[in-house]
Parts: sequence; C-alpha cells; structure tokens
Amino acid sequence: MPFREEHMNHLDVVRLLGIDAPALPPEAGGHGRVVPEDFEMLLKALPMGVIAGSVLLERPDVPVRSLEDFAKDTAPRVANMADALLAREQEPLLPLFPEPGGMVPWGRTARDGVLLWNTTDPDTRQWTTVLTDADFQLWLDLPFSTSEFLVRTIQGRPEGIPAFESYEEYESGSYWKVADDMRVTATALANPDIEAVEEIVTHVRSVGVPGIRQYAQGLVDQAVNESLGSLPEDYLTVMKEFPGGVVAGVRVFPVTRAAWLTEDRLFLQWGEVQGRAFGWLTASGSPENWRIAYIEPDGIALTCLEDQTFATFLRRRLRGDNSLF
Repeated sequence: MPFREEHMNHLDVVRLLGIDAPALPPEAGGHGRVVPEDFEMLLKALPMGVIAGSVLLERPDVPVRSLEDFAKDTAPRVANMADALLAREQEPLLPLFPEPGGMVPWGRTARDGVLLWNTTDPDTRQWTTVLTDADFQLWLDLPFSTSEFLVRTIQGRPEGIPAFESYEEYESGSYWKVADDMRVTATALANPDIEAVEEIVTHVRSVGVPGIRQYAQGLVDQAVNESLGSLPEDYLTVMKEFPGGVVAGVRVFPVTRAAWLTEDRLFLQWGEVQGRAFGWLTASGSPENWRIAYIEPDGIALTCLEDQTFATFLRRRLRGDNSLF
C-alpha cells in the first residue's frame, strides 16, 4: 500500500497541544525503521502525562532499535490478553506479537485499555490502531496512525477536559471524571433489567476514549447514504458507537462493509465467527423482524437463530455464552 501524503504526523498533535516540536529528522536519524516515525517524534516532543484525560503513551528510548526491546515492558499484558482469550475460546482481532505481523502495544487508556498497532504492513507508516478494553472483550479496528488517533481524541474530548495533563494534574483533575464515569458504567451494567442495546452501548462507551463515537457515526451516515437500505434499529444504534472490530469473539464489520451475499437480497452479512458468515435473513420484511442467521464456511448449510437479534446475540456473547444455537 503506498504511503499517503495526507496522513497526519506528530506536528498535528503538538500544534493542538500548543507545544514546540522538533522537526522531522532525516532518514539517517534512524526513526521510523522499527516503529512509526510519528510515534517516536511524539515521544521527543511530549512530556510524560495524559492526553485528553484518556490516553498515555509507552515511553521507550528512541530511536527504537527492535520490536523485541520495544515490546518487553508490555509483554506481561500481552500474555494476559492471550490467556483471557484462550479461556473464553475467543480470538483477538489479529495475532499478538511476537507472531509475525502481530499487534504491538503503543499506549494505554486511563481505564486500563490497551492501544496497539496493526503491524501487518511492512511499512511502519501504514501501521494503524487497534483499541481493546480492560477485559479484552472489545477490539476496535481503527484506520488511524498514532497521530491521527490522538488528534481525533483531543478534538473529541468532552468540554472541561484538558488536552494534556501531567500525571500530577491528572490525578487532581480528570481522574475524578474518569472515576465517576466508571461508577456510572458499573451501576448500569449491574441492572438486571438492562436492555440488550443499552448493555452493548454501555460496554462500548466504557472504553472511554473520545472521538470514536464521532468516527462511528460518520460510518453509519456513509452507509445510509450509499443505500444499503433500511437496517434494524438495534444494529444502527450499536454501530453509531462501535466502528467495527470484534465483540466477544464476534467479528463485526464496519457498517460500510455490510453486504448482500445473494442476488435476491435475502441474506445481509454484517460479520463472521470462526469462518461462518453472520448476518440476517431478510425475507420477513421489516428490518425489525430480521433475525440472526449464519452460513457455514463451505457455503452449504444455513442456520437461523430465530430468537436472536443483533443486540441480543452480542449480549449473549458478552455474558459468556458462545453457543451458536
């Protein structure tokens, strides 16, 4: 994939923060060979602290000499991810480092989530961001470099949240907003009568990184404009918050990638699980009557989950039920 000149770099971030930044180094400086150059330049420009009340960067020595050295400090967290997913019989969005092309952590969130790079492209300038929550149940696939992710985070932050705080400022400032939000989330999820859509949306919002909702909403608007047709309301409500990725082992495509699999438009695919195409059987007319169905990898057998909507199926998975029946 060719490098796109319009990509944001570290200067876009530091300008938003009002910080003087060093110029991009010549290639001989060694930056960008192991990890993205914009990340290394951000480390040179930014003091230690919290961005938009939500994001903290890993702080290796730069230039980074090897991915093994870079990933050393986060290796225990990656091992925790692998163990948690194995226990749930789930897979991550992509393999984890040190697997070839594996995801490598580059930061964390104030709510103990992890920010990783998708390293499948050999060109570090093309590495994009994956965000997972503290329980590794949600994996958000975001087509952003570190710099673009941070720009969107800063621009999307709630009113009253500083663009940047030192650790000391954060502990006496935005930390209390984060703590209050986490209490509200825990209370909502503890409600035994919570509706499926609200439960999923609450989980997604609990990731706590600004800018994601705006991006997800833009994808929904784009899909509607491209005339996919009417879609179930529970699906649209969730996808206005979730831009695509994995929910409890279920790969959920970005809404712009939902597609009809048959010419008669009787099966609309929105994701997959273990090679099975998941979507809706649409013969029942109104989207509110559509129910979840899946097609086996061989394309022959089709199973309909007659009692499951998009939201209730994902809730069942989040609650630990991996049944496909």
